[in-house]
Formats: sequence, structure tokens, C-alpha cells
Amino acid sequence: MGELVVRPVFEPAASLGWRSGPLDGLSCLLRCVEAVLRAQGFNRHEVARALALPVDLTGGRRSSGAYRSGHLLWRNTADGRKHWSELTALVRAGTPVILMPDRYYWPGDEFEGRQHFLDHMVLVVAADDDCLVVLDTNAPAKGHYTRVVPVTPAVVRSACRFATAHFERPVDTAETLRLTLLEPTARWLVADLPAVAEFGEGWRVEGITGPLARALHVLVLGELQPNLFLTGAAVAEAFLAVAAAATAAADRAQSLGELLLGAHRYAPDADDATVYRPVLGTYLDTEAALRNLCGLLQREVGEVDAAPVGHVRDDRLRQRVIRMQAWCFADEVAAPEATEETT
Repeated sequence: MGELVVRPVFEPAASLGWRSGPLDGLSCLLRCVEAVLRAQGFNRHEVARALALPVDLTGGRRSSGAYRSGHLLWRNTADGRKHWSELTALVRAGTPVILMPDRYYWPGDEFEGRQHFLDHMVLVVAADDDCLVVLDTNAPAKGHYTRVVPVTPAVVRSACRFATAHFERPVDTAETLRLTLLEPTARWLVADLPAVAEFGEGWRVEGITGPLARALHVLVLGELQPNLFLTGAAVAEAFLAVAAAATAAADRAQSLGELLLGAHRYAPDADDATVYRPVLGTYLDTEAALRNLCGLLQREVGEVDAAPVGHVRDDRLRQRVIRMQAWCFADEVAAPEATEETT
């Protein structure tokens, strides 16, 4: 892991995709990682290429926390007290820590004392016995997105999952971008688009309810949209048409995620599917944008084949979303052996 040049900050003018707010372009996780890399001296171009990943919608093709020029080392436990001393020792020694707190215990959270949600991350940049100083995409802009969190037994208990970032500066050429980013994305999209279509058809026929919709927004805003955005940023100089299509698909995905977030607030109960039906059209728009990107990628890197599905229902995306639901929104937070992760 590189040495910090300065303490990490959220810096809108220097950040990737940041227009109206910190979640433009990147997820809360990646905004935290970007801040760490910027503090280590990475420029915007290097950050984009360090964090860009092939789009893997149905999951299981990458090791957890793995990136093209580095990795996140995650520590997971069902009870934050088990590794609180490690977390604070790292921060005091100068290593920023990406924390995914259990929102049930997190002070001031809308789900504090109500529900175990793990779908948001902050960057811990300072710690002592009394408080944590965190960068938080949900914190007020006038405070530079910084929040001081008093250390209480609940805060310690909340610290179920945290990670440290370990990256080298990427050294890419057009050929390495083709081999490690574009070709896998083309191959995986060809394989996964039937599952995307099947999920949409299930949504049309049966609807989706709150738990599944919440997990879908985590997948869309935590992984799909940022990976599309970063792919566009990473290849813009070498593959202009692909970059434009990836950016357009990222915009569609961001709209989908934001509409799901808005719909959550109007669902009268977890089993209500009607509130999410108007969002289906944007899901289909996102699918169309992914198909367009897939076509451009195949013209760029060559035709790729996918294993035939035949007449078997392709529910791999639905199963991925269900796993995400268990990972982020279970009453019992995930044990260390769990492998799903928002990116």
C-alpha cells in the first residue's frame, strides 16, 4: 500500500464524475477508495484505471475485493467489538479504513434501532478513544463531507465490516485495457444479458417487493453503474465509441438506482410490489443500453460466444440479487465466511 501524501478528503473538483454530489459516477465505497488513492498521489486518470472493472452482473467471476491494480482487504465479523482494536490501531498508525457499519447501531441513521442494513460506507481518517472522524457521502457539503462520530458501545458494535486499500499505480496501454477490461466485459455481458432479460420479465409478470428492490439498488448503484462509468473513463482515450456507450449505460443505471431509492420511501410495507412497477421502464432502458454497449464491444474486440441456455429459465441475476439481499439486509449480519460485497 502506498504512503499517504496528505490526509484523505472528498474533493469535488478533483474527483471522478462529481457534478451535483459525491455519488455522481462512483458509489460510496469507491468514493472512499478514490480519496485514499488521491491522498497517495494518484491523479484522476490513474484512479479511473485503478478502479475500473469488467461488468459482472451475475457474479462469481472475481475474487472479493480484487481490482486490476490492487485490492481491498476486508475484515468481516458479526460483531464489531471483535476487531475494533485492529480498526482503531490501523487508523492511528495512519492507514485510512473503509467502514461499512451496521446501520441499526449507527448514530443518527434513519434505521438506527430499527433494522440491520449494511449498504453504506464511510472512510475513517482519524480515531481516538472518544471519537472517529469519517468522510461520509451523506454528510453535509458545508462540512466538507466530514462527520465526527462519538465512540459509544453501539458504534463499536456497528463496525462489522471494514477494509484497507492496497493499490499500485496502473500502467495500461490500449492493449492491456482491451485484454483486461473490454474483452471480459464483452464476454460476460453476452453471457449475462439473458439473465437480465429474465429478471425484467419476472418483474413485469410478478412484480418485485421491497427487500428485492433494495438489494437491486445496491447492485445497481454499488457495482453496475460505477463499473460502467469507470470503464468509460478508463478507455476514453483509446476507445472513444465504447467509452461513450459505457457512459450512456452508466447514466441509465444511475437513473434506475435513484428511482428505486425514491420508490423505497413510498412503499407502505415490504410486500408491496405496486410502488416499484413504474421503475420497470427504466430497468428496460438500462438493459437496452447494456445491449448497445455489448454490440459495440463485440465490434471492437471480436465476436464472443456464450454457452446456450436453451429453454431453462435463466435466473442467475435474480439469485445474485437474493444473495445481495441476505448480505446487506439480513436481521443477522453476515458471518465472516460470507463472500458477497458491494463495490
